[in-house]
Amino acid sequence: MPSDAILTQTLAALKDPSHLYRHQLNLDFGSRVEVYSKKELLAGQNFNPATVAEQLTVMVLSYDSFRSASKEGRKAFQANGALEPFRTALGPAQVTIDDADETALFQVINQLEPLVIVDESHHARSDLSKEMLRNFNPSFVLDLTATPKTESNIIAYVDALALKAEHMVKLPVVVYNKASQTEVITDAIDIRRVLEQAAAAELEAGGEYIRPIVLFQAQPRTSEDATSFEKLRAKLIDAGVPHDQIAIKTASIDELKSVDLLSDLCPIRFIITVNALKEGWDCPFAYVLASLANKTSQVDVEQILGRVLRQPHTKHHANGLLNTSYVLTSSNDFRSTIDNVVAGLNAAGFTARDYRVADQLPVDEAAQPTPPTPTASPTSDEVGVPSGEPGTAEEEFLEFDVEAVSERIGTDEADVVPTSVEDMVRVAEKAGDDYERKAEDALATASENSLPTDLEDKVPHYAISPAHSDQALALRLPRFYVETDDLFVSFEGESAVPLSPAGLTEGFSLNGRDSNVDLAHAAEQIVTVDVRTGDGDRPKAFIMNARQQQELRKHFDSLPMESRVRECRDMIFSFLDKKNYNAILSEDLRRYVHRVVENLDGAQLKVLETSPHAAAARIRAKIDGFLVEHRMAVFEAGLDDESIGVRSTYQLPERISLTEPNTSVGGSLYEAEASMNGEERDLIMKVAALDNVAWWHRVVERAPNAFCINGPMNHYPDFIVCTKGGKIVLVESKGEMLKNDDSRAKIRLGEKWANAAGGMYRYYMVFQDDVQPLEGAFTSSDFLSRLGRL
Repeated sequence: MPSDAILTQTLAALKDPSHLYRHQLNLDFGSRVEVYSKKELLAGQNFNPATVAEQLTVMVLSYDSFRSASKEGRKAFQANGALEPFRTALGPAQVTIDDADETALFQVINQLEPLVIVDESHHARSDLSKEMLRNFNPSFVLDLTATPKTESNIIAYVDALALKAEHMVKLPVVVYNKASQTEVITDAIDIRRVLEQAAAAELEAGGEYIRPIVLFQAQPRTSEDATSFEKLRAKLIDAGVPHDQIAIKTASIDELKSVDLLSDLCPIRFIITVNALKEGWDCPFAYVLASLANKTSQVDVEQILGRVLRQPHTKHHANGLLNTSYVLTSSNDFRSTIDNVVAGLNAAGFTARDYRVADQLPVDEAAQPTPPTPTASPTSDEVGVPSGEPGTAEEEFLEFDVEAVSERIGTDEADVVPTSVEDMVRVAEKAGDDYERKAEDALATASENSLPTDLEDKVPHYAISPAHSDQALALRLPRFYVETDDLFVSFEGESAVPLSPAGLTEGFSLNGRDSNVDLAHAAEQIVTVDVRTGDGDRPKAFIMNARQQQELRKHFDSLPMESRVRECRDMIFSFLDKKNYNAILSEDLRRYVHRVVENLDGAQLKVLETSPHAAAARIRAKIDGFLVEHRMAVFEAGLDDESIGVRSTYQLPERISLTEPNTSVGGSLYEAEASMNGEERDLIMKVAALDNVAWWHRVVERAPNAFCINGPMNHYPDFIVCTKGGKIVLVESKGEMLKNDDSRAKIRLGEKWANAAGGMYRYYMVFQDDVQPLEGAFTSSDFLSRLGRL
């Protein structure tokens, strides 16, 4: 964790058995979970080799706890008698940490080869942070960040539209530029009052409690001086804001400590801060950010904007105003203010499309109060600036018109809202409706595997060649559809939905299925892939020390046979259950695993004990074979009774994104195609050389918008080939090692697709000439001869 605030929140959540995070961990690991703070780890508090071997060990730590340059970090490097049992159990370290004792906490964690999850990982990019991560000797590093760096390997991404659809964020951010600081304050108070009225109406109608909060972001000329904030609070109180509704949160003052802002008993509606509300401070009731920066200063809202984005109760509210965030500023350079709003959105993981400029009023210098002329050089205690510093005696945010604010606040009881604020509210409502409509449209048109909108400009794209554009974009490839009773999904007036493997699983059961699984050769061969000095920093593979397997074997040897069998069953079931076999009841799966384990002899049981992942993979392959067999039978029955048919619906994308583009083979549909192995490249070069071939396209399995034959399995053919006569040929290239049941199932599916699609479509599985092809497949020469005659 990058800060104590986030660490405290995360530690509390993971230790709380009723919290969703801990609840899920308990489900996944059979409640064998222990969560430690650094203090508990240093003390060896229920932290020893036995507990680590028998449970999931979660350590919640901060960056500074292990950065060797910090005083706090040094504790993790020091000798620790409480951790002496680890030195005995783990033996000499393969990877040592400079200046760390053998019994040091850091060295112990290093030998456990942890999975490291780095929160707000964009803060862990310094040399010191990277050294810290290397010293953990991690088996895997997972970064969590809203702002991934350019070198990041992004494996999962959630964009703003998805968050909006799940009602997790208040978007768009509506930005107003006001003529004076007085207007910023009065309008912020009035908008907050309108929001509270909307929240009260929603509560009365059965909704959740919301108490909208304004964040006043004041910027003193010097550091966060307490005097300036106290004076601002005093002036707000003089203007009529109740004292108990105002709190100060700065680097030196924290009046929010131990305050439950979400409680309906909490009176706080205004918070005065600078940039203290960064990561770790989270209150979904914060709706309005009112920047009180000097008009001639850049309005720096970047660091604090993310604090107003979280949606209360993660639900859509009936009044659209409660689904929107608000920023009020008074700046001569409004463009720079917008730039900072966009930077703040980027820092929170959003983009420039997620804000709306509500109005940009002309700056009226006459509306600005004339700063009082100091009669003497003030002291720093009087105004919060160093003695003798030139300039006005007061910061501009202290110069607002108290009487004007008081008059506006005085209308509170009558619930009267000034016309100017009504106009602002109308603009906000329109902006919110417009944003939600665009978000819904974008989600409706997005494919399940499409690239997130926010990443579109982060990856290179390759367009269709202009020579083939018209013909390729007009093409619609057939896909399988199944008749359904769901009236909300239709195709040309018919009730039908795209076929999916899961939709063919009804009636499947493992009862009575063959439970003999050969584990004789399933032992895992484990290697580490590491970068070691002297190898030019290129990754190399090294045989891994078998210590972990030995420890697991010793653990099983210490148990009676009945316990060994039970633990093996539970372990395998846990691995298979995470495969998420939605169509198989957990109890059905558990009973099948029990039967498999009961059939194992002593030697195979030993393999299961020492190589559980490999054994689980063998059992999973067996179950997958049963599933495909069942789905194929249901699929063929559906084709026979015509409840399953083809619809020409798939359209090739106008452009594709590739991680390893290939431009060396001519005749391709796109400006570049995906990479290929040597056999695939040789085959497609011969295909492209045929006189009757117009173009070819390399299909990337599971890539966004990639074509697949959807049936008992989703089969992504290697190539789509189009002849000059308009025939479409799907080609799957195979080697000797892939003559298996999976390939046989793909041949059957490809033939069914081609027959159902009609005379303009073909499917071929192709083996090299020196390989005897499977039944229904072809050698390369035979295939090229047939293709050349189409």
